[in-house]
Amino acid sequence: MTGTGSIRVGFVSGVRHAGSYADLLRSDPRVSVVGASDESSVPDWIREDGIAMAKAADIEWIDELGELLDPERIDLAIICSEPTRHARLAIAALDAGLDVLVDKPVGVDEAEAAAVAEAARSNGRICTVVNRTHSPALRRLRRWIDAGSLGLPRHVDIEFLASGTHFATSVERPELVVDPALSGGGEVVNFAGYAADYLRYLTGLDITEVYAETSTLYGGAHQQFGVEDTALISLALEYGVTATVTVGRIPAAPGFGANTATVRVLGSHGYASSDDDKPAVTHFAASGDVTASPIGGFGSDNAVSSFLSHVLDRLPTRTEPDYTVADARASMRVIDAAYLSASSGQPVSVSP
Repeated sequence: MTGTGSIRVGFVSGVRHAGSYADLLRSDPRVSVVGASDESSVPDWIREDGIAMAKAADIEWIDELGELLDPERIDLAIICSEPTRHARLAIAALDAGLDVLVDKPVGVDEAEAAAVAEAARSNGRICTVVNRTHSPALRRLRRWIDAGSLGLPRHVDIEFLASGTHFATSVERPELVVDPALSGGGEVVNFAGYAADYLRYLTGLDITEVYAETSTLYGGAHQQFGVEDTALISLALEYGVTATVTVGRIPAAPGFGANTATVRVLGSHGYASSDDDKPAVTHFAASGDVTASPIGGFGSDNAVSSFLSHVLDRLPTRTEPDYTVADARASMRVIDAAYLSASSGQPVSVSP
């Protein structure tokens, strides 16, 4: 066990993002990291990777998952398996009477997200999903929108790009992203949820229609497994608002780290942009004035650490985080629609 805080945390699997989350939680005085475990039926490599993660994080590896999923032992289960097991493991933890934090995505389709939401509701537990809506640059942009600085948002343009030069270090195993048996798809299921989250957070509007084109432009592992490395997605939102989203893993993304996320909002009376990788919000006013407001720290790290801190703040009072499994389910509807549109070549309606 590491830490002496009152919130007892356990990791369910350790193959995806668990190491970075463990590093953040070990330094939080509110947390005790009790241990990690996984299903006994997993392949050897999954078990070995989980044990290696636990050793690196200096936490106990527990051979039987049922021993970890015990409300007498932990309060919060963090699901860090490959995405195709996210929903099943989350439901198991919820059914055991635990609160749950799921690494993104919550499942591989909306049906899985709905099952997780139902398990949380029926068990009366808190369930949330890792997301980037606590990005400092995005939050500043939302405050400007709320203040009316841009007028009414009319169009939003989002780029979320991962750099192939960091693939070997930012992803524990490439198969976790490109092998559909592990990932559930390609870069759409991996990244498009972030963009859908951003749109709903910035505008407060539901996405009503999706048109998507996907491609494998750069070959490599994506081509080997027959999944997309890039996608262009056009979206209609309520009240005539529109959006475009570009997601992909490209040879060299235009940023300093593994990922770069850029958001541009065209309002009825102004324009603003934010870049998570160079944390600042640039405001282009109708008067012609341009204002850049820097925000310290690397956006990806700040977004995740800020959200984890927010979850930990609310758990002791049984208060749901500001991003719930219902929000994750809404984003999964958009991902489902994007894949259906890409395969049919037609726009797809999204029902709330």
